[in-house]
This record gives sequence, C-alpha cells and structure tokens, in this order.
Amino acid sequence: MRLGARLVAIALAALLTSCGTSISGINARPDKYYEHKVSFTGRIQRMQFLAHETMLEVADSRGGRIIVRSAEPVEAEVGEWAEVTGVLVPEMRIEDVVVYDVVAAEKIRRTRAPRFRDLM
Repeated sequence: MRLGARLVAIALAALLTSCGTSISGINARPDKYYEHKVSFTGRIQRMQFLAHETMLEVADSRGGRIIVRSAEPVEAEVGEWAEVTGVLVPEMRIEDVVVYDVVAAEKIRRTRAPRFRDLM
C-alpha cells in the first residue's frame, strides 16, 4: 500500500472514531447506554426551572430529543447549542413525576453548532 493511500485510510479511521454519541443514537438503543456516561451536542429546545434543578429538552440536528436534568445552574439559553456530559438513567423521579430515559447531567456548557450537521 502506498503512503498516500495509507494516510487516507488512517485519516478516515480517525474521523469515524471521533464521532461521538448522538441523541438519535441514544434514542435508538437506550438500553445500551443505561448507567453509562454519555456526551453529546445538541440545541436546547426547552428549559424548565424547578425548585432545586433545571430540566432541559435537547435536540440534535436530526430531530432526536432527550431530557436532561441538571442540579447545577445552566448558563446556556434556549436556542443555543450545548455540549452535555452525564449519565443516562432509565427512570428518575422529578418532584412527583417519574420520567424515563433522562440524562443526569454532570456538565453542560455552551458550544458552537456542529460544522457538518447533516453528515451523520
């Protein structure tokens, strides 16, 4: 194999492995991610402030949505892109309601929109 072809193969492999978890991927097989740390980027669609926590609805570029619970204050606003890191739990009690497939956020930070939104 020539050097150029080898470099292209290595670059392609690095690109594919750098693709992180997406919201659509989590929604397709949530049982695969239960009790595991997940990290994804999405746009904040809705935000609800509760007594001691903040609930977010985050959507990816494909339209997949997921509920995120944060015990810490969230600096991002509705409509902004955010990177979320947390643990996906099968169910969580929020006040008096049981909610399923929720990400218990460890960190939420503002970020820019993905460069190639519709690529994957």
